[in-house]
Amino acid sequence: MIQRFSVPPELVEDGLDGRAVAALFQDELVRLDAASTSVRPATSFRNDWSEAITVEVEAGGLSLTDTYRALTRWLGQETYVGGGLSRTTTGLELVVRSSDGTAVTVQGPVDRPSDLIRQAAERVYEQTQPYRYAVYLNNSGFALPAGPEREALQDRSRAIMTVLLSSPSETERLWGNNGLTARLDTSARDAVPLLETGLEIDAEHPVLLLNLLRIEGQLGLEEAAFLGAQRAARSMSDPGNLAKISPDRQATFVLLNEAILADLQGDWLQALEIRTRAASKTSFRPWWLDIARDRVDTLTALHQPSAALALNNRLPLEFLSYTQRTANRALYLPRAEAAASLNQWPQALAVLGAFEAEVAPTLPPRTSTARQTYLWPKLAYARARTGDLAGAQALIAATPLDCYLCVRERARIAELAGDRAAADRWSAEARRQGPSLPFAFAEWGQMLMARGDIAGAIDFYEQAIERGPRWADPQKYWGDALMAQGDEAGAIRKYRAAAERAPRWGALHLAWGRALEAQGRRDQAREKYTEAARMDLSAADRAEVVRRLGARTQR
Repeated sequence: MIQRFSVPPELVEDGLDGRAVAALFQDELVRLDAASTSVRPATSFRNDWSEAITVEVEAGGLSLTDTYRALTRWLGQETYVGGGLSRTTTGLELVVRSSDGTAVTVQGPVDRPSDLIRQAAERVYEQTQPYRYAVYLNNSGFALPAGPEREALQDRSRAIMTVLLSSPSETERLWGNNGLTARLDTSARDAVPLLETGLEIDAEHPVLLLNLLRIEGQLGLEEAAFLGAQRAARSMSDPGNLAKISPDRQATFVLLNEAILADLQGDWLQALEIRTRAASKTSFRPWWLDIARDRVDTLTALHQPSAALALNNRLPLEFLSYTQRTANRALYLPRAEAAASLNQWPQALAVLGAFEAEVAPTLPPRTSTARQTYLWPKLAYARARTGDLAGAQALIAATPLDCYLCVRERARIAELAGDRAAADRWSAEARRQGPSLPFAFAEWGQMLMARGDIAGAIDFYEQAIERGPRWADPQKYWGDALMAQGDEAGAIRKYRAAAERAPRWGALHLAWGRALEAQGRRDQAREKYTEAARMDLSAADRAEVVRRLGARTQR
């Protein structure tokens, strides 16, 4: 409740009366509140300003404002803000006081009262809403390029959050730990103990659980992330825990966690559907953009690289912060992923190499972790696929040993280099690090298949499907293995199952057509080749589709 400010007569004559000052002060508080949007529910703050920031207006009788004031005083949820503007020998002085004992005094030139009001509003906001003000500073810094201005904002944000760690309130300490993890100058590894400290206060807090599992994913600790996503899902199924999230973010939080669970089981079709729903429910622009970029990745995993690139190119990058614009085509790298999915390894290597040389070294600690746990493994494998085995081995050796993707790529690079003993060892380590995840099992099956061990490959494809029953790839690989054994009928069943999970996978429809043709079902085979021709295909696969369709036309 912002009360009318006292203002000297000479300023009133200039049009700056007490109500005008109160209204300008209100505008600044509303601006700060909007710029410090957070997943923290407003009801968890000592001073909760979420319902209204209003200017008190004098009126005769018992007005609606009087009634509201009486009720809120009775319930004890009102914060009064008031003060006075006066002249000094050098300019203007604005004093602002709040009903909780906060007092702020700022001074400035006579001709810039709005700057004075802005400074006072920030000071009051900092003292009465320290967590939100720290978020405001962090968000403001996130939008700026690296430099002294961003560093100054980040330093002030960190100082405020650090003070909260010593608060007598467990709630403030919990959110202080959480807030420090969101800062650009906090590395992913440093964020883990902060979140774990917060979870010691509230072991089932869904915000901390989701933030922790996402950090673990950035670090390559994907088994921990999977178990964390299951734990977060259990937490958010409890209405009491869900209430610990701001009401306008609750539905999105639940959906984001569901999408991560689908990702870690290879259920990309479900993940895409979830993210599409999440985007429709998300009004917070940065989250919407994050979801959109995750949809790009999901489309690539569904073997639809053209659709992924089309979506990526439609992203409204002008709404991204400076750091997000820098990293957008970096941490997600849709062009490289699209090229890799079509076996265009020179193109993938060029994109990955350019990013490693030009962009990755400039990323702040908050986003640079993915350089070692995502970029380097992908870049190393691209080098191996283009014949640079020495460069691939040198780069993959620099990746963390507790990173699931890194260890998986160590195995695949060793296999390409002909070092089967190393491939065996690293693949076993990957399966040990991710016992609940399907990916290393399917990749080991592919290696066994290439070695001619079809039965062994099928065994591991089956294990991959047990862990990722909605993942299309091991279904398709199993079909390829059955084709190699001459079991066309069994292969068709597997290809059909794979198509239910990745309906627009061009290479899958080509393989399906081969199996049908081997059975003499040429018309049905032609249908599959025609469908494949409308989908994304590698150059070799497209040439085969053209040849098979042409040969059928000639017959």
